[in-house]
Amino acid sequence: MDNAANEQLGDWESLVVGNARPGLRDPLCDLLLVDRLLARIVLTANEPALAQIRLAWWREELTREREGLGAPPDPLLASLLESWPSERKVLASLADGWETLLPEDEDSAFETGGLAAARGEAFAALAVMSGCAHAASDAARHGQAWAHAELVLIDGGEKGALLRKGLRVAEELPRLPSGLRPLAMIGGLSRRSLKRGGKPLFGDRLSPFAALRLGIFGT
Repeated sequence: MDNAANEQLGDWESLVVGNARPGLRDPLCDLLLVDRLLARIVLTANEPALAQIRLAWWREELTREREGLGAPPDPLLASLLESWPSERKVLASLADGWETLLPEDEDSAFETGGLAAARGEAFAALAVMSGCAHAASDAARHGQAWAHAELVLIDGGEKGALLRKGLRVAEELPRLPSGLRPLAMIGGLSRRSLKRGGKPLFGDRLSPFAALRLGIFGT
C-alpha cells in the first residue's frame, strides 16, 4: 500500500479542477490524484518488480467487492470509492497503462499505447458520469492527447517519434460540451505542450492564460 495522503494536485491540475462543475469536480480531482500516484510509483521505481506489486495492490483494491470489508485502508482509495461508484474498472486500467512503462530489461522498448488508451477511457467515463455520454468518444481524444504530452516529457530517447505521434493525436481536438470544459482544458494544454516541442503543460508564463481561455471558450 502507498501513503496517498500526501498526494497533491499541481498548479495546472488545481486550476482545471477549480473550473469543474460540482458533479465533475470530485471524480476529476480523484482521477488526477490517483494518476499522479501511479506515475510516481512507475517513474521513481528502482526495482520494476516492486513497482508491479504496488500497482497490483491498487488494481485489486479498485476492483474488489467492498461489502463487509470495512473502511478502506487509504484515504485516496476511500475517496475514489465514493466519487467513482460504478466505473472503477477504468481506474484499474490506468494502473495497467502505467505498468506498460516499466522496463522489462535495459533494452526494452518504450511502450506508449497503454497509457493513452487508459487515460482516454477515463475521460470517456467522466463524460458518461457527467451526463454527457454522447461526447464520450470526443472526451477520450482529449485524454489520449494528455497521455501523449506526458509521454514526450518523460522519455528522451524516442522523443522525436513520440512527439510526431502525439501531434497527430492532438491535432484538431473535438469541441466538448460546456459541462466537460475541464477536460478540454487538459486536452488543449496538452496540444499546446506538444506544439511547443514537448514542454510541461504549465511550462511558461502564458500557460495559465491559455488554460483560462480554454476554460472559457473550450478551444
